[in-house]
Amino acid sequence: MTKQCDTKYFGTYTYEQKEVLFFQNGLFGFEEEKEFLLIQFDKKNENVLCLQSLKDPNIAFFVVDPFAFLPEYRPLPSQKEMDSIGAKGIGDLFFYVICRMTDDIRTSTANLKCPIIINLHNNEAMQVILDDTAYQFRHSFSALVPNEEEEDASC
Repeated sequence: MTKQCDTKYFGTYTYEQKEVLFFQNGLFGFEEEKEFLLIQFDKKNENVLCLQSLKDPNIAFFVVDPFAFLPEYRPLPSQKEMDSIGAKGIGDLFFYVICRMTDDIRTSTANLKCPIIINLHNNEAMQVILDDTAYQFRHSFSALVPNEEEEDASC
């Protein structure tokens, strides 16, 4: 069934009910927001998306596929967390992290400590807090973007 919603970045947006992600407990700080859509900013880039609330058009987050920029990322949600969204194992999950984007990618950050997990089979989702101390709430993209001076020196 086709529906429409107002969005922060895309105006009126048309979607299918099967695309809706359901967060039983909302997101941290946004517990009342239960239904969201993942919308690509650029049709050619599936790694950077908008997590748009269906309840409030002003609530939208930049999210990225963390494996696209950090292949060694190893989030391990608890079995209880996976059970709560009906996931049988880690292979049933998509992972996204919320980002704070700035004009300069080097000053942008990603919250690797609290990924969003989505069950591929039923679109149930939740935000979790990982026990792993290696992951930060504000992981800087600067460590992932080559320094221009270093690039020039290697030429």
